[in-house]
Amino acid sequence: MSTQAQPARSHGWRIGRVGGTPVYIARSWPVIVVVLLAVVAPTLTSSGRSLGFALLVAACTGILLLVSVLVHEAAHALAARARGHAVDRIVADVWGGHTVYDSTSVTPVTTAIVAAVGPLSNLVLALLSWLVQPLVGSDLLGSLLGASAYVNLFVGLFNLLPGLPLDGGQIVSSLVWRATGSKGTGLTAAGWLGRLVAVGSVLWFVGKPLYEGQQPTTLSLVWTGMIAFFLWRGATASIRAGRIHDATAGPVDSVLEPVLLVPGATPIAQADPAVTRAAALPTSADAGRQPVAAADLPAWVAATDAGGWPVGLVDPASVAGVPPERRSSVPVSAVVVAQPRGWVVALPPDAVLTDLVRVMSELELPVAVVVDEQSRRVRGLASAHRINEVVGAQLARRGRG
Repeated sequence: MSTQAQPARSHGWRIGRVGGTPVYIARSWPVIVVVLLAVVAPTLTSSGRSLGFALLVAACTGILLLVSVLVHEAAHALAARARGHAVDRIVADVWGGHTVYDSTSVTPVTTAIVAAVGPLSNLVLALLSWLVQPLVGSDLLGSLLGASAYVNLFVGLFNLLPGLPLDGGQIVSSLVWRATGSKGTGLTAAGWLGRLVAVGSVLWFVGKPLYEGQQPTTLSLVWTGMIAFFLWRGATASIRAGRIHDATAGPVDSVLEPVLLVPGATPIAQADPAVTRAAALPTSADAGRQPVAAADLPAWVAATDAGGWPVGLVDPASVAGVPPERRSSVPVSAVVVAQPRGWVVALPPDAVLTDLVRVMSELELPVAVVVDEQSRRVRGLASAHRINEVVGAQLARRGRG
């Protein structure tokens, strides 16, 4: 499974790199090993194998599954990089794994290619394992190759099912996107198919045995429930993402507020009156104690460095705390709240709100100064609070709040 880039955080145990991309094993992965021990070991012991042999095969099967997942995700990563997109990380977790890459300017064709190569790599591994298995004389190695063939066949075919969050759903989403010209429509359609896949999984693994008069084991019920929960949650998130994508298809300017730029070295007393009068403005808790719009003042005041680049926002509380007699010597930079790295976002003139939301979400930015990608002219400031208001209104008008 491949997803767009998110901010850096703890992803588990880092085990190496693939083509320069860091690879992690999530701390949830041992759950897979426990499940395999519970499933594989009893099957082998019931066929006359020793308990030690059964546990060894089960543990090795867990390693094979990990290798299969990493090959799957590495294929995603290499395809994304070949299509010109930076890859942030590869993670193997309890749900299988995911590859995170920068989806800026991604196209339906690229999305489909990146999605397809993952399960195809597993099918190739399954075929190779099946062809090599008859050629080995070791019972243990033969058992492991058989397990590898089965695991990779299952992973490959399951991921090709046509519903998000599976890779097959990414392909369907890309096809709908290409046909309709709307990425949001593609996400929504593939998300609904993902819900059908979730229900179908329960009917196949639980309903079918019951219909045939068989009693599903507790383990199969738990495992099926986990898979169905993962699929339903991912599908629901995709539907929501599709609706939000449609609601953010408008121009970036719809959420931008005026921002006044003041050189940070300027004494407060010599700066624009907006700086010294900012403390008189009401503040918004959702906007991080920043001044809200007033008729005669800009909504925001930002300090700049010597080159004129925004470095932070003026804090009205700090301005109010500077005694009037000291404002001629205290620079504006002393009353500035520093902002996270990347808070100045360069966008092309034709960028839509979706592009801005993606960047702010990836970097977890509460506010962002938007500049023109070519001229570097400041277009305005966007806050998460303002974006939520605009997007919420759009969703409400569409009846999808």
